[in-house]
Amino acid sequence: MTYEETLNEINKRLKFGIKPGLSRIKKLLNLMGNPQNNLKFIHVAGTNGKGSTCTMLASVLNKSKYKTGLFISPFILDFRERLQVNGKMVSKKELTFIFEKVKPHLDKLEKAGEIITEFELITAMAFLYFSINNCDIVVLEVGLGGKFDATNVVKSPLVSIITSISLDHTNILGDTIEKIAHEKAGIIKPNSTVVLYPQEQKSITCIIKKIARQKSNKLIEIDQNNIKILKSSVLGTEFEYKNKKYFLSLAGNHQVKNALVVLETINELKTQHFNISQASIKSTFKNIMFPSRLEIISKSPLVIMDGAHNLDGISKLKDFITQHLNEKKIIAIVGMLRDKDYENSFSKILPTVSKTIVVEINNPRTLKENEIFNVASKFCKDVTFKNNLKDASNYAFSICDNNSAILVFGSLYLASAIRPILLKIIKSASKKT
Repeated sequence: MTYEETLNEINKRLKFGIKPGLSRIKKLLNLMGNPQNNLKFIHVAGTNGKGSTCTMLASVLNKSKYKTGLFISPFILDFRERLQVNGKMVSKKELTFIFEKVKPHLDKLEKAGEIITEFELITAMAFLYFSINNCDIVVLEVGLGGKFDATNVVKSPLVSIITSISLDHTNILGDTIEKIAHEKAGIIKPNSTVVLYPQEQKSITCIIKKIARQKSNKLIEIDQNNIKILKSSVLGTEFEYKNKKYFLSLAGNHQVKNALVVLETINELKTQHFNISQASIKSTFKNIMFPSRLEIISKSPLVIMDGAHNLDGISKLKDFITQHLNEKKIIAIVGMLRDKDYENSFSKILPTVSKTIVVEINNPRTLKENEIFNVASKFCKDVTFKNNLKDASNYAFSICDNNSAILVFGSLYLASAIRPILLKIIKSASKKT
């Protein structure tokens, strides 16, 4: 079987949709010999910030000489980003090998009427891959929710992390912030430790505290009184926490809070006899890069990509614009899915934008031309629709000057598709100068 055939076999399971529940993956993993039981985990749930937190943690552990697995979703540039060991993506040959190991068990379950979804399959493959590689520790990102997410088959993790919680996927997780918090807190297992991102709403913190107490967990909260922002720019933030200074190359104050979650998690791991140096932490923070999370892909002209697609992410993006791009004319390329809170998102951010270029995303759930154009026009006076991402990108660059910034946001699907187009334009322009 080729890599392309493997990828097609995995992707065709998208048609089965999202089906929260643990019974199917438990049956699959039982047939596979439960490879997850050979591993130690840091389990990470939340609405926003999971990917950045996981990537930073995995990098610190890797730099500290621990063989570290990383499981994240979705991917931006390459499907294989989802499974990494020591910062390297699973190879095409390895991915095919792992799939071929799992396929007989898939076939057996399907004959019995049990259909495994795409995410369940990828999760099971990840457990097997990390087990075969004898990882010392795995940083495991939840796919959706927590309680009934496929990753939640793991036994008590070394640390459970709850990142920023806000309204998203309300049709699946619940229509209130409290219901969603309960779902996210479903990853908390008995007799472990929880590290909690500083939440916007007190009700979320109360719920996490209550569940942590019920499960006999130690709860570690970020001490916001100990945070000092020393310098901040589009290139990152210098900050001090508990009398130690750091520079974080990920922009935005929310990323500083994600970094503090990492610091507190590391402190907890040290109590569990992990040997993690301050040098590995500082090096990670200084050099970390995470695609499409306030990512600057060009400084001249200034081009920023952000995967913000829910109201919380949009709010953080607006804060960044207010703080760092206040004097810039912002040219936004925007595409969103119709199951997101797009009208409230647009109302919050588009008044800060000079020119909005709306596009459709290559996804069945995309906001169509008339929908996205009409809603965007309520909040920005200058809105244009472009039929494809190449036309949208070229148009944005054609009207961009030294006082402008091009900003792409609205969906990680958009970010994934448009990123190579923008990079090609930037590369071509640099050759001409």
